[in-house]
Amino acid sequence: MKKCPDCGMVIANQAIRCPKCKYDFTDGQGAAAASAAASGAPKTGAAIMPMIVVNKDNVDELYADLKTRIIKRKTEFDHFADFLENRTSWMTSPASLEGPMAHEKGLLIHSVGVAKQLLRIKEALMPQLDDESAIIMALFHDVGKVGVEGKPLFLLEEKITTSALGLGLGRNTAPASYIINPKLVQMSVGVRSLFLVSQYMLLSDDEAQAICYQGDRLQISGKENPLTMVLETANRWQTKIYENDEVMRQYNFTATPTK
Repeated sequence: MKKCPDCGMVIANQAIRCPKCKYDFTDGQGAAAASAAASGAPKTGAAIMPMIVVNKDNVDELYADLKTRIIKRKTEFDHFADFLENRTSWMTSPASLEGPMAHEKGLLIHSVGVAKQLLRIKEALMPQLDDESAIIMALFHDVGKVGVEGKPLFLLEEKITTSALGLGLGRNTAPASYIINPKLVQMSVGVRSLFLVSQYMLLSDDEAQAICYQGDRLQISGKENPLTMVLETANRWQTKIYENDEVMRQYNFTATPTK
């Protein structure tokens, strides 16, 4: 007998698909992989997917692709995505007040990038982590940055230059910048992210901890679960490397060219 790595159901060694969650033990490799799965032999030769640099030009397409990969929790996921896309600033919000993601769509670009990183990193660190769980945690780990419905966290601040005021040249605005909405109830990003996600989606305890604390592990120091740690790793890798052009050039990190 063997245990399904996805749902934990115990099934016969010769089974190539879990009857409960439809997990495919062949992984697209046919009878040879099924035999290896039944015998407990490790998979070999699996290639880690290439990394794609996420930007304004490709983020919508990459985001749409990630959404199609949610199957088991599709109904609740779609309801939450619809809420985010149509009733919050999810599709346009920056990810921060300053830095490379402090611009329109920065939050979506960062979140999709973290999802891509986690799908890659988990293959080496935690291959038993379900792809759906990885996508949900990564996409929504910073979703608290949208604020709440009707009250975005980031507000666009319009600045009028001194020269425009003094010379009567009309509205000559400086480059866009953002401020924090003072009317929003104060919460950490992790707490607000969990608050929003949990209204629409049923999360496991491990997923809840990962979303809430991956960016603030000191609060649970020594009690982190593996999902929290691997999500934090993906987030830091995306932020410190793939969102930093200087580091990318200095250490020669490669990524699939954008379309």
